[in-house]
Amino acid sequence: MASLTKKNIKGHDYWYIVESKRINGKPTPIIIQYLGTVNNLLNLLQGGSNEFKSYAHGAVAALMKIAQKTGILEIMGKLLPSQTRDGLKREESLLLAAIHRAIQPESKRSFSAWAETTTLPTLIKFNPKEMTSQHFWDQMDGITEQQLRTCEDAITSRIFGMYNFEVEKLILDYTNYYSYIATANEKNALCKRGHNKQKRYDLRQYSLAVVTTKDVLFPMCSHVYEGNINDQSEFPVYLDQIIERVPGFEASKATLVFDGGSNNKDNLARLEKQKLHYICALSLSACKDLYDIALESYEAISLQKQDMLCYRLRREIWGQQRECLLLYSPKLYEGQMREMENNLIKNQARLAELALKVQSKNSRIKKDPESIKSRIKNEIKGSHQNELFEITIQGETVVTGFSWKINQDKKSEIITKYFGKKLLISDHQVWSTQEILETYNNQYLIEKIFKDTKNPHHFAIRPQYHWTDMKMRVHIFCCLIGLILTALLRKELLGHGIVIENDALIDELTKIRECLVFKKTSKNKSGLKIEKHLEMMDDKQAQIWEVISSL
Repeated sequence: MASLTKKNIKGHDYWYIVESKRINGKPTPIIIQYLGTVNNLLNLLQGGSNEFKSYAHGAVAALMKIAQKTGILEIMGKLLPSQTRDGLKREESLLLAAIHRAIQPESKRSFSAWAETTTLPTLIKFNPKEMTSQHFWDQMDGITEQQLRTCEDAITSRIFGMYNFEVEKLILDYTNYYSYIATANEKNALCKRGHNKQKRYDLRQYSLAVVTTKDVLFPMCSHVYEGNINDQSEFPVYLDQIIERVPGFEASKATLVFDGGSNNKDNLARLEKQKLHYICALSLSACKDLYDIALESYEAISLQKQDMLCYRLRREIWGQQRECLLLYSPKLYEGQMREMENNLIKNQARLAELALKVQSKNSRIKKDPESIKSRIKNEIKGSHQNELFEITIQGETVVTGFSWKINQDKKSEIITKYFGKKLLISDHQVWSTQEILETYNNQYLIEKIFKDTKNPHHFAIRPQYHWTDMKMRVHIFCCLIGLILTALLRKELLGHGIVIENDALIDELTKIRECLVFKKTSKNKSGLKIEKHLEMMDDKQAQIWEVISSL
């Protein structure tokens, strides 16, 4: 229970709201709010009672509730090295970091100021003033990669046991995150330069692989690895982890869904050796003759309110007979058309700039025909783009200029033959076309997870302010815990007919605030009674809070 106390500082009395917490077996008062001088208190009391301050409550309380329900603190306390700093156990500090990251992704240095605006200090009992960045750095030290993995697996197992999740259809994907770690920083082996999916090729990066299912909607087992390793190369490593770590996994009963970036002959052979079913994308360049199948031979199919065409056949790919589904999607067609036109505009702008350099007498570029042809080729970027440009060069030994035009016949041929088409392959001979497509289409679920981890307002892994491998791994672990807790809240709400996305859920919960109300009383020395009340909620917030209160 909260109470009032005062401190005399340099002959002046200052009042605080405190709550008692046992630290090392002794009751210790923890300051949760500074109130000021006696004059401040008198002003508060004018009129009998005054609502003087409110705190963000809904989001922190909801995430704490689901953490308590799932026993995450207990699991972390058991499996991570024991340590206490500033009256908080290691697992409590990591949970605070996870909650902070889910609600307001900021640096550890910003935690203290943010926590003071919430009811979190009363839920876990800590002094926000003591929660410096050093506190979190100390609590993140001394943890190994294996300990984190064991902890994550135990949390997933606990959740699976509570919610009876199934693992018959697994969805796998990869992403990466750039960092600002200096090239000269040799203490970090995790961040390397590689193919960055956000096109930040100038920066070092690290990669994240996750697997999920349709029911789970959060990472079941994560895998952080070096940023210079491509998806195909890491696939065997992560596949072994999936088999070992996913609760209740049985290869013969499971189907792994993944995109074309992980696909090659050896990886498919590994799946078949494990007797693990699969559905994956494959570049049509591996079966170029399929491009020639006329759309009139395709069959119409509807998938999640999206109309498309499909042609199914069985044929040999990489020495094995496999089910092939050749898709034509109007949505994919439109996207490729937009990309082609945008690339044409950008490439012509690059060529125009290069042409000015060629014509300039002060330009230092090599102007022999072969050098200019090479530069022109390098300036034209994008799929099929080099096929579209017809270049005319002026000058036999020294190039004085060049011009270009778009081959419209070639453009029409490319659009007709290639656009809108995608190839899926599978070992499922008895599955219907509809079931294969619906299962593969669940890829969007994992894309939503990655979208959440790159959401600058909630859950974001970036920016991260850690420079060593293990601190980065612990940071990512905390970010994913925050996402898992939110996803479980969302699932609880779905069970009551409330449909809401993760980020919108955090936004609504953050609007639910708790107020401290002071009232006059003769029952204690201070003459004040403190009451806690929730601010009025709208219908949507009240509906959400009713479910969360019942957890």
